[in-house]
Amino acid sequence: AEDLQGPGPRLVGVGAVSDLPPITIVATTWLPPGKDGHKRLRAVNDAVASWRRLLYREGLHLHIADDGTGPEHQSDLMRCLRLATAGSDIHLPITWSQQQRHGVGASLNTGLAAAFERSPLVFHAVDDWRLTDWFNLEPWAALLIENPSIGMIRFFPHPDLTGRVKMFDQGWGLLLDRHHYVFATRPFLAHRRFFDAFGPFLEDANAYEVERDYNERFCASVSWPATPDILLALPERWEPIESVELAGVDPRIEYKYGSQTGHSWES
Repeated sequence: AEDLQGPGPRLVGVGAVSDLPPITIVATTWLPPGKDGHKRLRAVNDAVASWRRLLYREGLHLHIADDGTGPEHQSDLMRCLRLATAGSDIHLPITWSQQQRHGVGASLNTGLAAAFERSPLVFHAVDDWRLTDWFNLEPWAALLIENPSIGMIRFFPHPDLTGRVKMFDQGWGLLLDRHHYVFATRPFLAHRRFFDAFGPFLEDANAYEVERDYNERFCASVSWPATPDILLALPERWEPIESVELAGVDPRIEYKYGSQTGHSWES
């Protein structure tokens, strides 16, 4: 894999650096010839810039697995990646690999192999998906390290998914049942054990076929402890305000401070 890293300071976050393994962001690309390639290039630029700006994890690394972008756009793609990840105080090192038009499955297989040389954790980011808010990967990475029953954490749903809502130290999650598109190539964080269990992606096929094939394998398998599960993260953007808890107050009884179950969080 070619190293595209340039000079610049490392990603600096708030608080102490954790002991978690590093995480490689794997993104697959292919820019078609002509105007469509230019449109796709703009999307890649916006997506990567948002990851650099809003995705937090100390020591993040980006690996671009390209599926044979032609010479018309290849230099523009590499220049775009350098510009999107350089500058300010947040630097995102990049490596690059390329095969010649064997599909997104081949790109994913190559990207995952490169990522697993660094660590067992990989974040799959889609090259035309922009992150809209600051997001900390560390708590979810810790969950994958601590809980071997979970192999993948998804960060965007599909219709008709069902499961069990569970609360972890990291937040709320839906432990997904194995039906419909429970697996998808939308943004996810995964441990190597997931791909050890289900094997490589289908190559020389379009993206729909690749996704469908892997999802069918997962749906046909037996749940943990036979194979690891998929969790849909429900990042919680709400938090309780310190105030008075009134949920248990009986409206038929005169309220007095400290009576019934009404109380101040500060008391």
